[in-house]
Parts: sequence; C-alpha cells; structure tokens
Amino acid sequence: MQLLKKVNDQITLQILCDLLESGGIVHCVEGAGMNSLLPLPGLIEARVLVDEGDMEAAQALLNEMEGDTNHV
Repeated sequence: MQLLKKVNDQITLQILCDLLESGGIVHCVEGAGMNSLLPLPGLIEARVLVDEGDMEAAQALLNEMEGDTNHV
C-alpha cells in the first residue's frame, strides 16, 4: 500500500475514507487511534494508504474533494 495523504483532523479523515469507500477504493488508515487517544489537532497525523493500482483513482477523488483539478 502507498501513502495517499496524511490527515490531522478526524472530520477530514472521515470524509476522505467515506469518499474512497464510495469510489470502491480499498484503503487503510494508520495512526487514527492515536488521534482519538490524544485529540490535539495537528499533533498526530493519520496516514491514509491505498493499493498501488488504485492510487490514480484515489488521487483524482482526493483532488476533487480538495477542489484542486490541476493535479492528476
């Protein structure tokens, strides 16, 4: 699995995970549990990982979520 994005807030993390799920993209999140134990925004980052074969589609969804159509 490859790193798609580091996220340091639970709301953005949930939105991204929901978006990936709705797009049928298998993903995993590392470090999300630490943020819930010590919920200090910006201190602990969760890492969203996707399969290499899904990276292009996942990046397109991420760009759409962030409103950035210049990156592909």
